Amino acid sequence: MIFTLNAEPRNTKKKSDLTALRAEGKIPAVLYGAGVEATKLSINDNEFMKCYKKSFTEFSFYEVKLEGEKYRTILKDKQMHPVNRNFLHIDFQVLDKDSVLELDIPVNYVGEPIGLKEGGFMDVIQRSVKVICKAADVPEGMELDVSNLRVGDALHISDLPKGVWEYKDHDDVTMVVIHAKAAEEEEPVELEEGEEDAGAEEESPSEE
Repeated sequence: MIFTLNAEPRNTKKKSDLTALRAEGKIPAVLYGAGVEATKLSINDNEFMKCYKKSFTEFSFYEVKLEGEKYRTILKDKQMHPVNRNFLHIDFQVLDKDSVLELDIPVNYVGEPIGLKEGGFMDVIQRSVKVICKAADVPEGMELDVSNLRVGDALHISDLPKGVWEYKDHDDVTMVVIHAKAAEEEEPVELEEGEEDAGAEEESPSEE
């Protein structure tokens, strides 16, 4: 998936300049890579968030438009506020088709496991996978079919689609597993008023 973002050059020098920029609804950013000199820019917060939210399930490229030029990039790094989770700064890396990259690709789990009908539940261990490949060979998404999984079954890195990329993690790293639900503890039986526990010993009446 490719998103297009309009960017503006920025000339911020002080922390207060960055604060003022964010107050205008813009995110400070930098563009670099593939022979491009590092360039300070800003993008519209709302425009970026609309794209970012759509990128959760599919790897995305960002075409950044700046002063009449277009740059195909990936979101290389981001800084977020620890409380309100607003974006404080973004790094866009310009791609060259021969550049070798290490990327996190989202994994989309498809199908309903047989194990759910058997009373189990699906435990997703990893929602993305690290891939090493050239920029021209980046997979835009990963699908993993979980339909045939029964209770106790699991899928691993080795079960993911094969391509002209490499997975950074070892083949036996678990992606998803179907667990059996823990047996529910028996609830104590509430006795009716005046009813005694059959296992309780009878007490002798006290002597006067």
